[in-house]
Amino acid sequence: MGQQKPKISKMKEYKDWIKSISSRYRQCVIKAAVSVNQELISFYWNLGKEIAEHEAERKYGSDFYTSLSKDLKKSLPGDKGFASTNLRYMVKFYLLYSGTNLPQVVGDFRETDLFSIPWGHHRLIIDRCKGNKNKAVFFILKKRRLTASAVINSGQTASEGR
Repeated sequence: MGQQKPKISKMKEYKDWIKSISSRYRQCVIKAAVSVNQELISFYWNLGKEIAEHEAERKYGSDFYTSLSKDLKKSLPGDKGFASTNLRYMVKFYLLYSGTNLPQVVGDFRETDLFSIPWGHHRLIIDRCKGNKNKAVFFILKKRRLTASAVINSGQTASEGR
């Protein structure tokens, strides 16, 4: 009888290849999630802009947000994010960052910073800053630094821990 080959799952080269595939897949999933988040935040920005520029609440009355919420949920069944409260946040989001130039203090602030933060974080920032653009930009830049640091540290931990 011939020699038995070692089990493929025990071979170092094979194990390393599986780790590489897994790592690349995880990175791809993260990039996809970030991309989806950016598109959704951009959509929220634009919808908030449309509502604000059309002065919709003044034009359509006090039930505007409730009606819009109901009609969007009917038109887009199963999609979330169209509660009347969330629609109001979209307008606040747009109004907070639109118009005048962003504060001089934060010259490194970019649109990508704004659209790369999860919506729940934006809602917290809106609540905490109460219309203060300087505070809001500070929180966004702080979040960007923390995120960058976490990505760097998670990369080091993953490679060092193995």
